[in-house]
Amino acid sequence: MQKKIYNEDDGENFGKWTDPISRLMYFDSTNDILSKIQVPHRVADYGGANGNLKKMIPNAISIDIDCTKNPDIIEDILTHVGNYDLIVIRFVLHYLTDYKVLQLFNNIEKYHKGNILVIQFINNDLVSKYKNSKNEFKYFRTEQQTQALLPDLKEIYNIDYTVTQEFYKNRLNIANSQPHKETIKAYYV
Repeated sequence: MQKKIYNEDDGENFGKWTDPISRLMYFDSTNDILSKIQVPHRVADYGGANGNLKKMIPNAISIDIDCTKNPDIIEDILTHVGNYDLIVIRFVLHYLTDYKVLQLFNNIEKYHKGNILVIQFINNDLVSKYKNSKNEFKYFRTEQQTQALLPDLKEIYNIDYTVTQEFYKNRLNIANSQPHKETIKAYYV
């Protein structure tokens, strides 16, 4: 029998852990952010595979390339074209190189006439973030690096918090992580 290789992003339960930081990141902060904008009817959740956003926006359509999470549309968000009033890109940028982030927004700009909401965690202490994220390979960014990729979006939300050992145990199956500071920011245009 082949042993299953641990994948931190597998499955429909991703982001549904009960620790306080997971609740803050994946649900509470999003509810706060959504209260600051008018949410239209046609909403696309780019990279929102398992549908967590649907708990807050029931009519949101999830678009993701990862079929293990059962998105509404299985497609690469870098090339997807759709007719939406709002595109939500929530905790996705760290999966993409700078080049791919620019490719994503260039593609969206070609067809999208509505609003864009980007929700992303920011790490001004990249050393701590990378030390704690040893089971994954991502592109973490500082505030300055993130804003350089999103020059036309206006910041509408900002909350600082401490990422806990419990979060890393749930998210990455790491028992010996070290707490560190992080920020969730939301950008809107």
